[in-house]
Parts: sequence; C-alpha cells; structure tokens
Amino acid sequence: MDEDKNNTETEPVFTPPAARRAPWRLSLATFGVAVAGLTACGGSNNNAAPGNSEPPAAITVANPAGSCNALAGTTVPAASIGLPTRGAAITSAALQARDVATGTPEYCQVQGEILAANAADPAIRFQLNLPSQWNVKALQYGGGGFNGTLITGLAVISNGPSDIPTPLAKGYATYGGDAGHQTPGGTFFLNDQAAANYSGESVKRTRDTAMALLQSYYKAPPWKVYYQGGSKGGQEGLYAAQRHAGDFDGVIAYYPALRIPSLTLAWHRMWQPAYRTPGGYPNPAKQALVKAKVMEACDLLDGLADGIVSNTVGCAATFDVGALRCPEGADTGDSCLSDAQINTFQTAASPMEFAFPMANGVTSIGGFPAYQGGELSTWLDAAGTGTAVASYGFFDGIIKFYYYKDAAAISDGFDYRDWRPRVEEMSRDFDVSNPNLDTFRQRGGKLLMVQGTTDMLAPDSLATAYYKSLSDRYAADLPTFMRYYVVPGFGHGWGDFQSTWDSLSALEAWAERGAAPTNQITVDANAATRGRARPLCEYPAFPRYNGSGAPNLAASFNCVTP
Repeated sequence: MDEDKNNTETEPVFTPPAARRAPWRLSLATFGVAVAGLTACGGSNNNAAPGNSEPPAAITVANPAGSCNALAGTTVPAASIGLPTRGAAITSAALQARDVATGTPEYCQVQGEILAANAADPAIRFQLNLPSQWNVKALQYGGGGFNGTLITGLAVISNGPSDIPTPLAKGYATYGGDAGHQTPGGTFFLNDQAAANYSGESVKRTRDTAMALLQSYYKAPPWKVYYQGGSKGGQEGLYAAQRHAGDFDGVIAYYPALRIPSLTLAWHRMWQPAYRTPGGYPNPAKQALVKAKVMEACDLLDGLADGIVSNTVGCAATFDVGALRCPEGADTGDSCLSDAQINTFQTAASPMEFAFPMANGVTSIGGFPAYQGGELSTWLDAAGTGTAVASYGFFDGIIKFYYYKDAAAISDGFDYRDWRPRVEEMSRDFDVSNPNLDTFRQRGGKLLMVQGTTDMLAPDSLATAYYKSLSDRYAADLPTFMRYYVVPGFGHGWGDFQSTWDSLSALEAWAERGAAPTNQITVDANAATRGRARPLCEYPAFPRYNGSGAPNLAASFNCVTP
C-alpha cells in the first residue's frame, strides 16, 4: 500500500469561523459533543479490537504553522474530560523547528491549564507536543516526588539509554503535567482537590485533555496510547491501569511508590531509631562498614565479585548483622555497631506490621534492603541530623500537611494509630495495590514493571508484594499481559548498577505485534562501569555468572531461580 496516499493532511485545529470551508471542521464549542463517544468510553481507541491490529499510516499535518497557531487561546470543554473540571484552556501554542543536532522533529508545543471544577482550587498545567509527522501513537509521562513541576514530555523514557531517540523523535505525540499544583514540599495537601489530583486523578484529567486535542488536531484518534513513569510516576501508571483501565494500551512502571501511605509510615518508623534514639545513628564509616560486610558475605553468591548482590535470597540467609556487634553492645568505634545502631538497621530491614489493614487487605510493608547493598544515603545522611535525606522530606511533608494540616507541626511524634480514619482514607485514595486488572487485561493492555534491589525509598519488597498478589489472582495467565523485572544493584533511578533499558521498544513489540519480551538486556550507565550488561531477569530469577564468559557481557550470565 502506498503510504503517501494514506497520510491525512489537516488544517488548523479549531479553525476560526472565517476560515472554515467545510462543515466537518469542528469548532471548539462543538468538539466535546463530537467526541463524546470517545471520551465517555475512556479508551484510547475503543473502535479498535484489543491486541494486535494493523498500524495505520503516519499522519502528516499539511499546514503545521497555521494549525499550531490556531490552538492558542482555545478551550477544551469539560464534557471531554472524564473527571469533573471546568474544561481546559490553551495558554500557548508555538511551532518548534526541527533540531537536527538533537533529532527533535518539527512539532507544535502546546501548553495549557485544566481548570478545577471549583474555581478556588488550583489548575493542572500540562504540555502536549504534536509532531508534524505523527505515528498515530501517544505517550504520557508521569511525575515524581511531590510533583509540582511541569513534565514536558520531551525527554528520553525513564531509565532509557542515552543514545536512543526520544519518543517525540519517533513520531509520538507526547505529554505530561504538573499534577495540579506548583507549591513546595507537601503544602498542596492543604487543598483537597490538589491532594486528589496528586493521588492519581491528574493522570486521567491530563490524558483526556490530550486525547481531545489529538482528535481535533489530526482528525483521528491515536492508534495506541502508552504511559511511562517511575517512582510517583510508576504509582500513577498503576493507578491508571487499575482505576481507568480503558485509557492506556500499555504501562511502564519503574520502582513504583504504589502504597504512599504505607511508605510514609515505614519511612517515619525507620527514621526514629537513627535520629531520635540516643546512640542510634550510624555515622558514614559505620554505614560503609555494613555495606562492605554485606558485599563480603554476598557478592560472590551470584558467581562473580562485581560489587553487586544479585542473589538477595541467598544473602538474607548468609549475612548476619549481629556479627558486627561491638563488645557488650557499646559504641567502641567505627569497626563495629552498637546495640542501638544494630536496632536502627534491623528496624529498616524488617517488615512493619500495621495495627489495622490498609486498602485491599494489606497488613504490612517492607522490609527495606539495608542488608542487600541498599542505597543508605536516602535514609542515613552524613551529618546525623536526618532532615536532609529524601525519605524525611516525604514523610514530614505528608504528616504535617495531610494529617496535621499545620505547617508548624512536628512530625517526630506522629502515631498513625491515633489517625486511623484518616490513614484509611489516604490508603483508599492513594494506594494502587488492587490486583484486579481484569479490564486492563481484557482490553489487551500490557504492563512492564521494573524494580531495583537496592532501593531504600520504594523497596523491592513493595513491588514484589504487589506482583505476588497479581500472581495469586492470575496464576499462569499473568505472563500474557505483565512482566516484572528485578535489577540487582539498581536503586531509585541510580545505584551500583545504573540500569538502562529501552522499555518502550519492548512495550511496542508486545502491544502492537504480539511479541512478548524475551531475552531482554539492561546496561549499566555508571561512568566507572559504563557498558557492562546483564540479562534483565523476570522475578524471581536473578543473573548468575556462568563462570567463563566476559564479565561485562550479558551472554555470560543466566537467569536462575534461587
């Protein structure tokens, strides 16, 4: 088939009345009615059957400058957005020239605001990038941390190799948002709508706004819509798969913070013995001691001394922190740990059992990978104050502004048992631990979840617990729509093994051509070890050295089950 004959040439979106030459060119006022069937169904292209289908020809915009300029100042009606809003307003639209040096194609950069149903509540800022040559696919980028920063959709995918093209360069329409606030720390929790947007609602509002604009700009819906993100962005991807299962054909979720209320309690719990118990803080030398002893005991359990603990199950049975105890449990120097310091590590490494169940019947969280090479700097600082570490910033902000609603409150003495109704409410709203992915699966959706073994913010035990709940529900059917990879030495986006992988290409092959991921490879991006590769093993397998091959080649390792 001649591709050129199947390219759709479009005129300016939301063409001004004076320029309209045909009745099918929609004004913005009628747009919501025209696409009501699409947005009400909530899918990216609900006329297409789930699974494989022939990809449509690329769409070429005939008059990019005119089409792009026409977007400025227009609005998207509330009827086109699946959750309550007052619609969306386009604040700017400008055609960006092709950049040969970066590989960025010509595209229309659209920015706007999704207006809250209550005018007193904050808007969601968003950016949508519309390539002049569209591959008829869209990709939503997730946020991170407390959000509050505009995600432009211009970057490489999360943890992608630096030498692959950006999704925009591949012809995707890409987009992201700020999740509905621009305030520092956790202060946005003081506004209920901002908190609801942060829980995951902003993903739906941003996605639906983008779909409305795509339909009008290209006069066609996207063939495939994907989502990718890490940490909070990973949580948002799972939120969409569970609660708005018709919205995405595929989701990539890296180290997802999938139970934010539980993480808050766990971070608070493991912080206390280090910074509020006399003698409980292990200084940097003692932190280094623990990691060195973990490596000494566990590094070779995967067949190769490479500074990575791959066999974490074997390590748990091998490493004994008690062997580092100082005489009589007193702090006698940097070559050992006092009883108080051992308690600090034990608190982090052990599960936290809740006094009452969280959403979906969850009763515990943890432990954290303090004894498998965990990145201790996100929990233990160099100064011994604890206020500069990432975990403190999160739990302190949530406790102050979500629970106490008071910027002057002190989070140290927080006891979640006194706040049961509020904790349960937050768990219902924020947790994405529901194993029911029936609708996502039935529509042909594909889920890629990636976790590192050294993540001290969103530990591997968290993602693994969710995977096990999915496995309990779907058993042998789970591999038909989900892959869960655990990367040794990888933390919360960094680590002794800084994992990179072209996850989007793997998702495309699976969602578009039915080719499930096999023999995937992850490559280390750390400067000192750049280029060393390992097989990307599906849980519960880990990469074990075969004993003879080049240690930096993935082919020298086999994925084995503990």
